[in-house]
Amino acid sequence: MRNLYNIDEWKDVPYIRLGEILIEAGKVNLLHLSMVLDIQRFQKMPMGKIFLAMKIISEEDLKQALLLQRTIKKRRNA
Repeated sequence: MRNLYNIDEWKDVPYIRLGEILIEAGKVNLLHLSMVLDIQRFQKMPMGKIFLAMKIISEEDLKQALLLQRTIKKRRNA
């Protein structure tokens, strides 16, 4: 499990999907992700908003995960 708040622990991460970041950080599990993906299919809402509405993650965790996602994507494209 990686610390969501320590960007150095994510240097070797090749993926940028939000759900994968949250799973790797131990903030959600596969059941949570599966439920959110099912809801997303019908609601057309961003995954993060669904996680927040279901009170699975905190707003701070979502902000940090999105920051990590952007950082990982920048590193990958550099």
